[in-house]
Amino acid sequence: MRANTVQGVVTPLIQAFRSVGRRPAFSLTTVFTLAFGTAITAAAFAIVDAVLLKPLPYPDADRLVSVMEASPAARQRVSLVAPARLVDWNRESKAFAVISGSYSENVTDTSGSEPERLEGRRVAPRYFEVYAEDPMLGRTFTPDEEREDGPPAAVISAGFWTRRFGRSPSAIGHRLQIAGVGFTIVGVMPAAFAAPSIDVWIPARLSAAIVRTRQARFLSGVGRLRAGFTPEQGKADLDAIQATLANAYPATDAGWTVDVKSLKEVRVGDERRPLGLVFAAVALLFVVALTNAAGLMLVQLRRRAGELALRSAIGASRRQVVAAILREVAVLSMAGALIGIAAAVALVRVAAAAFTTIPRISEAGVDLRVAAFIALLTVLTAMICGVLPAWTATRGRTAALIGTARIAGGSHRLQRALVGAQVALGVLLAGSAGVLVRSYAALSRADTGFVSSNVLTFHVAARWDEDRARVGQFQHALLSELGRLPQVRAAGYANFLPSTGATLRYQVTVGGLRGTNADGTVNTGERTVSSGYLQALQVPLLSGVWCRDSEVGGPRAHDVMINRRFADTYGGGANLVSRRMVFSQSDPAPWTIVGIVGDAAEDAPDAPAAPYVYVCMPMGSWPDPEYVVRTAGSPAALAGTVREIVRRLDQSRPVFALQPLDKVMADALEQPRLNAASLTAFAAAAVALVAVGLYALLALSVTERRRELGVRLALGATPAGLMHAVAGEAARLVGAGLATGFALLALAGRFLQSLVFGVTPHDPIAVGAGALVLVLVAMVAAAIPLRRAATTDPIEALR
Repeated sequence: MRANTVQGVVTPLIQAFRSVGRRPAFSLTTVFTLAFGTAITAAAFAIVDAVLLKPLPYPDADRLVSVMEASPAARQRVSLVAPARLVDWNRESKAFAVISGSYSENVTDTSGSEPERLEGRRVAPRYFEVYAEDPMLGRTFTPDEEREDGPPAAVISAGFWTRRFGRSPSAIGHRLQIAGVGFTIVGVMPAAFAAPSIDVWIPARLSAAIVRTRQARFLSGVGRLRAGFTPEQGKADLDAIQATLANAYPATDAGWTVDVKSLKEVRVGDERRPLGLVFAAVALLFVVALTNAAGLMLVQLRRRAGELALRSAIGASRRQVVAAILREVAVLSMAGALIGIAAAVALVRVAAAAFTTIPRISEAGVDLRVAAFIALLTVLTAMICGVLPAWTATRGRTAALIGTARIAGGSHRLQRALVGAQVALGVLLAGSAGVLVRSYAALSRADTGFVSSNVLTFHVAARWDEDRARVGQFQHALLSELGRLPQVRAAGYANFLPSTGATLRYQVTVGGLRGTNADGTVNTGERTVSSGYLQALQVPLLSGVWCRDSEVGGPRAHDVMINRRFADTYGGGANLVSRRMVFSQSDPAPWTIVGIVGDAAEDAPDAPAAPYVYVCMPMGSWPDPEYVVRTAGSPAALAGTVREIVRRLDQSRPVFALQPLDKVMADALEQPRLNAASLTAFAAAAVALVAVGLYALLALSVTERRRELGVRLALGATPAGLMHAVAGEAARLVGAGLATGFALLALAGRFLQSLVFGVTPHDPIAVGAGALVLVLVAMVAAAIPLRRAATTDPIEALR
C-alpha cells in the first residue's frame, strides 16, 4: 500500500515534468521570469533584513545605546562626551550597567617588514564590557592595561589578523610598534564586531588632567542598559544626574543634557527610508513578474484547450485537470525559485562591494532563513497566480472538444491594466534613469576650476602629537626632493583635497569691509595649503602673488589667498589684495591677503563655487596633509619614486592612499554614478517585464481570436490588415502607458531636481530616449504574436 502511495505521488510529478519539457520555449520564459523576480526580491530582502531588521550582532543588543552630550543652546546640539562625564555617569547611574566611549586615531605600525598605516580606535575603560562580546581569540583589556601608566596592549580585528598573521594563534603576544612603543596583542575580535575598516583597538590611557578637564569633549559614548530599562528611561536617568552636575560645575555643565538613542538606530542612520523605498519597488517588480508568469500560463492553456477538453472527455473531472495544471506550475515555480536564490547570492555580494557606505551591508547574506522564506513565497504566489488561469482555461472544455466554443474576444481588463501600469512604470524609470545618466555625464565634464590629470596624490603618516618642527623638516625635505625630479612640474600639500566634501568653515573679518553677519564677520570655507599646491592643480592666479614659503621653525608669514567668489561676494569690486583678515575663532593676529585665485570646486563637483580662503601655513602646521604632485607624464610612473624618497628620508613613515587625482575625482562622483546605475538597473528590469507582459497579452489575444482571424481571412481580409488590427490593440495600450508614464515623470521632477546637475528633471533627450526604448521593446515583444496573426490558416482555424 505504501508503494502505491509513493507511486501515486511520483507518477503525477513525472507527468508534470514531461508536460513542461514538451514546451521548452514557454517553460524557459516562465522559469526565468519567476527567477528574475525571486532573485531581486531575495537580494533586497537580505539587505533590508541585515541593515534594518536583524538586531546588532551582540548579546542583548536591544540594551545597547549611543550616549552623547547635548546642548539645545549650542550651534551643534549633539556633542561628543567628556571623559569626566563618563566617570560621573558610571558612578551615579541606576539605569546603565556600564558606559564607555572611543575616538578614532589612525596609527603607524613599524613591527613588520614595512611600516603600515592602521585604522584604530582609542577606547575608554570598560569599552568591550559594553558590548559583552567575547573575542574569537585571546582576551580584551584588563583594568591595569586601561590605566594611564598600565602595560601597553592592543586588540586587533579579524581582518587585520587574517591579513598580517594568516589567522595564526601566534599573533597573541606579538608586539605592534606604534610611536616607538610596543603594544602587545592580547585578543582578536570577530569580523562582525565592528566595521571592516577598523584594524586595532588601543586603550585611550587618559591622564588625570584630561579626566579633570570637563570641557574636553572628544569621545563617542556607548552604553549598556540594565535589564528592564528602555532608552527613554536611560535618558531620564542621565538627565537627572546631569542636572545635579550642573549645580556642582556650572561653568562647564550648566545647560547640558544627554542624548540617548538605540545604537542600532544610530548605526542605520538615514538609510531606513531609502532602503524601504527600494524594497517596495522590488516588491512591485516581484508582483509584476508573477502576473506576467500568470499571463504566460493563460496563453499556454488557451492553446491547450483541445488537450484539456480531451482529458475531460475520457473521464477527468475539472478538479483533476486543474490539479494537473497546478503540478506543472509547481515544477516551474520551484525551478524559478532555485535559480533565483542562486542569483540572489551573487547579487548580494555585488551590492555589498558596490554600496560600502550602507551601514551593516557586510552582514547581508542569503542565509537558509531568507532562502526558505523567498522560495516558499515564490511557490505559493505562483500557485495562487496559477489557479486563476487553470480555472479559466478549463471552462467550456467539452465545447472545445466538439468544436462549438465561442469566438473568444477576451477583454482581460485586469491583465491590460497591469501591462499598462508596467509601461507607465517603465517610462518613469527609463526616463528618470536617462536624466541621471545625462546628469552624471555632465558632472564628469564639469569645469572644476583645476586640472586633475597628471597629478599624483598621497599621504605620509604623521601623528598630531609629534614634534611639529620635526614634521615640518620632513615635509620641507620631501617637497624639495620631489621638486628636483625632472618629470615634476609642481608639488605641494593641503589639509583636504577639492571636491571631496571635507570643508572647514570659519567666520572672518576683512579690513574695510562690512560683514554680512551680525558680528561684522563673513562666512568662508578654508583650505590650509603650502606653496606649490595651487600651482600643482593649475588654479589660475588672477592678481597678487602666490603663497610664500615659511622657514621651518622661523617666523610665520601670515599670508592668505582668496578665491574670485570671495572677492566678488564680499569685496563689491574693491581690490582686496593687501587687506588684513582676522579669523574670529582662532589666532587673533591679522593675516594679509596676498593674492586672488580662480574658483575651484572645493565642496563638491556639483556645488556652486563658494567663498574660500587659502591659508599659507608653514611646514608642520598640518602634520598629515594631502600631498599633490603634477608630473609631465603618467602619475602611476612616479609612485615608486615617491615611496623611495620617503623611505630614504624617514623609513618609519608609511606612504598610503597613493593614487591619481583623477581617481579621487571619480570617487567624488561615486554616489551620482551609483544613483544612475541603480535606477538604470531597475529601468532595465521594468522594460524586460513590459516585454514579457505585452507578449503574453497579445499572444493570448491572438490565440483567443484565432477563429475570428480565420473568418476574416476567409472573407477576404489581408494578412497586413490582420496585423494592423492586432497592432492597434498594442499601440493603444502602449500609448496609454506612455501618457501615464509622462505624467508620473512630471510628478517625479521635484524629487529628481535635487539629484541632477547640468540638465533639467524633464530633459527632453533623456525622456525621449526612455520612451523610444519602451516603444522599441514593445515592437519586439509584439512581433511574434503579430506574425502568428498574419500566418493564420483560415481552414485550420475554422476547423
